[in-house]
Amino acid sequence: MNSWFYRFFICSSLACAATASAITKHGFDFVLGVDGDFKAAIAKASSSGASESKRFILFVPDGEYNITKLTGDEHGKTTFSGSNISIIGQSVDKTIIWNTTDTEGISTTATIYFPSNKNMYMQDITLQNRSSVSSANAARQVALQQNAGDKFIYKNVRLLSGQDTYYTKKGRTYWEGGEINGTVDFICGGGDIFFEGTKLVMTRNGGYITASQNPDDWGYVFNNAIIEVSNSSFNKTFYLGRSWGHAKTIFLNTIMRAEPRAEGWGPDMNSAPAVFGEYNSKNGSGGAINTSQRKTRFDGGKDPSTATTLKTVWNASDAAKYTLKNVLGGSDNWEPNKLTSQVSAPKISQEGANIIWNDDDNAICWAVFVNGKYHSNTTSNSIDVGNIAAGSKVTVRAANSMGGLGATSNEITILEANVTYYNLRINSSIGGAVVAAPNRDKIAEGTSVTITAEPATGWKFAGWTGKSASDAGTTNTWKTTMTKDIELGAIFEAKGTTTFQAEDGIVDNATSESTNAGFAGAGYINFGTGKSSVQIPVYAEYPGEYTMAMTYANGSGKARSLAIAAPGSCTAGIDGCKGASIISFEATDNWTTYQTKETTITLPKGASYITFAIVDGNDGPNLDQIKLTEKNVEKQDSSTTILPKVSRFSTAAGETRIYDINGKLVRHTHGKANTTGLAPGIYIVKTTTQRNHKQKMVQVH
Repeated sequence: MNSWFYRFFICSSLACAATASAITKHGFDFVLGVDGDFKAAIAKASSSGASESKRFILFVPDGEYNITKLTGDEHGKTTFSGSNISIIGQSVDKTIIWNTTDTEGISTTATIYFPSNKNMYMQDITLQNRSSVSSANAARQVALQQNAGDKFIYKNVRLLSGQDTYYTKKGRTYWEGGEINGTVDFICGGGDIFFEGTKLVMTRNGGYITASQNPDDWGYVFNNAIIEVSNSSFNKTFYLGRSWGHAKTIFLNTIMRAEPRAEGWGPDMNSAPAVFGEYNSKNGSGGAINTSQRKTRFDGGKDPSTATTLKTVWNASDAAKYTLKNVLGGSDNWEPNKLTSQVSAPKISQEGANIIWNDDDNAICWAVFVNGKYHSNTTSNSIDVGNIAAGSKVTVRAANSMGGLGATSNEITILEANVTYYNLRINSSIGGAVVAAPNRDKIAEGTSVTITAEPATGWKFAGWTGKSASDAGTTNTWKTTMTKDIELGAIFEAKGTTTFQAEDGIVDNATSESTNAGFAGAGYINFGTGKSSVQIPVYAEYPGEYTMAMTYANGSGKARSLAIAAPGSCTAGIDGCKGASIISFEATDNWTTYQTKETTITLPKGASYITFAIVDGNDGPNLDQIKLTEKNVEKQDSSTTILPKVSRFSTAAGETRIYDINGKLVRHTHGKANTTGLAPGIYIVKTTTQRNHKQKMVQVH
């Protein structure tokens, strides 16, 4: 429904897309039990090439999934590789992934093992190691093992096992809510991990909650945690933790429904701790815990040379620096708590043969449940009830940017539907967006619909296109009642200007900023590294050659280059495009000094894109705006500035390439080409013969 273009113009930076607004709709990539088993899910997720801007979302419906033999190695340990992956359960109590093993050991038994993953997200799921294997000295059975990755988030996740339930090594991790159960050292290892409101359940006498080993900068930080025991007789028999090796473990504002031993901390293992701290501990009634007998002297265990005395009962000043920002922010200012924000529950109703609800820009998609079981997911704010039996109970939940599902909607009972439905199709447009309300593919007969053409900054509405254009009138808003199928798009023109702002473009791994003063318009584009580009929408009165003056700043102290591609000469991002020009942008005095650089570019008549991308993964200059000046154009084409509306076209013999408005090649022929099989929309047609090269933009309907 053209929502992608609207969102890019409203928020043309990935920084904005990473917040709770302007999310590009994206459904679940794999639903366990629908698209395959857990083995197929791991294979697809690990090879998906997911990125921070487009995660791979694995949804796990309620059920118990034994993965021991399906994905486990010879001992039942499952390795899950890949990055930028979300694993979302339907509910923490009823969505259970479990294994058993034929051995015991901290490195050989994990239900799920993440070897070097980054940017992982898990929500509303239980991982359980059900093994009963033990030896004379230990029964180490890991439910979740993290090795060398970074930026893990667990929201409402439950881990169940005995010893070493959760084993960590390096990197930053954020827990929000959830529960971890165990007997001995059931949270153990290294890394910087911030637990917010997590429940810790001791399931035996004399155990230890934590065993921190050679942690990173901050270690284990528990804030607003809740400590319980599975049996009331275990109360005051366990320890907050012990030092596996130079431990760092802090408990802040902890609710101790069950209390540890009076000394709090157990005997050292391989060395004395580096930091053991406790602040503002409360009992289950809210009263202060008696910490007067907390241990302060640590002998170092197997390494007496590390023996030390620590302040283990803290005041507010001691605790003040252990904030989420300090512990996990890092050099990239990571804010995981913003990514766990949930989308509000929709309010659903039945309209004929559709269940409908209001659209929500914060939702990446919606999951639909029938009689409590997963039914489907959709990026539209409606579903057809044709395959749902009358009398069924339906609810809907919205997914946030990471795929996590929020609260459940109201429940409705499906009624028999006997209504005629018509199709609503909104075609994409360059220079603005077309927005329909309600925004659904199928709409019941008699429903009132408002369709509005919304120009981007610097553009104006120039008319409607599509099969319903003659019905829509001449203004940019059309209010109608559904009595037949509607198919509509809009044509936008620049507002009599030849200057176009870079921040109005479609960005990929780049940021629209306004930090460095001196720019024109609302800001400029700051390119990223790796693959980074911006597609700037432009409008040319006539086809032909233009001089393009590019305003930029480059305070890096050395020249930086950009690849520049004319409309239709390559795909978005210019990756592997031979038709792109490489332009070097000299250094400026600083990042607030802007100057211009000129080049020549060939444009079609009307609206199109010019693509700018970094070269070989190297950073580029800050791009402010571009200005076009006629150089060698065909003014005999000046009868109208609106693209020709055609139901078919043909080209001369030769080599013809047809591109869509995103620069994607949709047809390549040697000889004449036509519109057969092309969906309605805007296309760029380039024909090459021995004598000449021709390019035009057409509107197919």
